[in-house]
Amino acid sequence: MRRKRNSFLGILILWCVLVMYSCRNDLSIIVHEKEISKRIENGLLTVKFPELKNNSRDSRNVCDSINSNVELFLNSLLYEMDLDENHEVKSESRVCNRELKIDYTLDVFARDYVSARFTVYSYQGGEHGQTFFKCFNYSTQRAEQLKLDDLLHLKRKKELQSLNKLLIKYFENPDHCFNELPFIAADFQFFSYQDDCFIFSFSDNSLGDYVCGTAEIKIPIWDLKQHGLWKL
Repeated sequence: MRRKRNSFLGILILWCVLVMYSCRNDLSIIVHEKEISKRIENGLLTVKFPELKNNSRDSRNVCDSINSNVELFLNSLLYEMDLDENHEVKSESRVCNRELKIDYTLDVFARDYVSARFTVYSYQGGEHGQTFFKCFNYSTQRAEQLKLDDLLHLKRKKELQSLNKLLIKYFENPDHCFNELPFIAADFQFFSYQDDCFIFSFSDNSLGDYVCGTAEIKIPIWDLKQHGLWKL
């Protein structure tokens, strides 16, 4: 009886160790949200972005790479805003209510991937502003950015056709505002992914008039698997 009890305790301890190790790995990437909110001449900046930190050596390269690329992306937008402001001063033309607004969604699965999507709204004069997307998808094992065909089978024409059919299947256009059907190539960059679906993002004017806004299409992973597109 004592041997059985000791055996059971041994299995229980091993299970607890495995659970603790698993949880530690899942939390090896820590996300801190940063925000820049300030008024500029004739305008407003509201920028939210993640800063990734690590508590393990394995995730250090991933965090450094993502933070570096996010910083370059944000700085390029802020620099463009500053250049336009200087140009307006020199030309003595003023644009009221200039705005740059950046928000994001982020999914972190430390064992597999990090997927971030930035939504950028920029208004620098004219009839209306522009909303567009920037996506970063990383392998935590290789510490490098992933392309769409790194995750889905898209080498053959038939496979890409299957993906485009799925985009149409899950495309929501209730008011029939969009006058174009979604269609992408294998090098499409505006995708992000979660544990249960892929998200394909289309900026203003991509699928219809500006008044239609942006479009977001979510394809469940189970359907990607069913069509033989899923690589992982």
